[in-house]
Amino acid sequence: MFWRFVLSAVKFRRRRLLLAFSGLAVAATLATTLLSVYSDIDRKMRHEFRGYGANLIIAHGPHSQTVPLTAVDEAERLGAVAAPFLYVVGRVGEERVVVAGVDFRRAAPLTSYWHVDGARVAGRGECLAGSALATHFRVSIGQRVPLESGPCLVRGIVSTGGPEDNRLMVPFERAAAAGFQNAASMVEVRADGPGKTTGQSRVEEVRAALALAVPGADVRVLYAVAETEANVVLKLKSAVFFLALIIFSITTLCVTGNFSALVIERSKEIGLLKAIGAAESKIASLFLSESLVLALASTLTGYVLGLAIAYGIGRKIFSEAAVGVDFGVFMPVMAVTLLVAVIATLLAASRIWRIEPAMILRGE
Repeated sequence: MFWRFVLSAVKFRRRRLLLAFSGLAVAATLATTLLSVYSDIDRKMRHEFRGYGANLIIAHGPHSQTVPLTAVDEAERLGAVAAPFLYVVGRVGEERVVVAGVDFRRAAPLTSYWHVDGARVAGRGECLAGSALATHFRVSIGQRVPLESGPCLVRGIVSTGGPEDNRLMVPFERAAAAGFQNAASMVEVRADGPGKTTGQSRVEEVRAALALAVPGADVRVLYAVAETEANVVLKLKSAVFFLALIIFSITTLCVTGNFSALVIERSKEIGLLKAIGAAESKIASLFLSESLVLALASTLTGYVLGLAIAYGIGRKIFSEAAVGVDFGVFMPVMAVTLLVAVIATLLAASRIWRIEPAMILRGE
């Protein structure tokens, strides 16, 4: 009886079933897309935020002018990214300039937000010039800056909109040769990931550990960066949740309307079934079984489409931390699709109890 009921619907009401299938497939597609993007969103957002630089600074304390380079090792031991910077005053002709000693290898993850024309790394006898400094001294890539300590070949022009635009960046060892051995002016640190202690962020944990490991140094959290990251992740999670809720509600209403029309169109079959003694609950279970078969087919279709869309969104938003195939999403997607189908069918099936067999048999 069940398969005859289903095959009859497929044969004579193909358009209605196709609309119901499409509605459920859309629900499955959107659920797959949202859940794929939502899953592990903290890691993906942390990966993106790395491009915005450090969220911790180790500066010298009140009784010293430098930070020991051991601070870099301590930060790396804690699993953070750290890079030392050493600032000295140099001369180009009669003018003073700020020369920044940079460990380009370590600084690469912390300076990805720099806009650089040319090379991002300077070797021995080379330098990167800030855009304002390059304009002032009229130097470009491939030219030499007549620095007092020795000329340097400009490999790239740096533009950040910040103080780097007025600096000359050289390898850390060259700046340290001015008399600063095993010391830096400051150390920039990037700490990512959830905290190991309940109620404390990873940034605060690393700050506290560094404050103990580097006595006398001033370890500060860049709250503007850290809080912005936390707020963006929280707002993004809330937006995804409310968007999923709205989509779930709209899809349920659409599928309910379609199933209601299907019940009305099949009122003659329902009337005949009731006339030969079939209970309303049995008839409703036939419709429910039919919708569950549709939901399973829609889940498979929507899952494949949703993964493709999520991958495309991930490539656009998260770049290197693109959304991959997450098979753990399939069961929640199937649960959501089945739930939509069940709710829509039960709401539509309420019409079954209002169909009078006598009126149907009289053709009314």
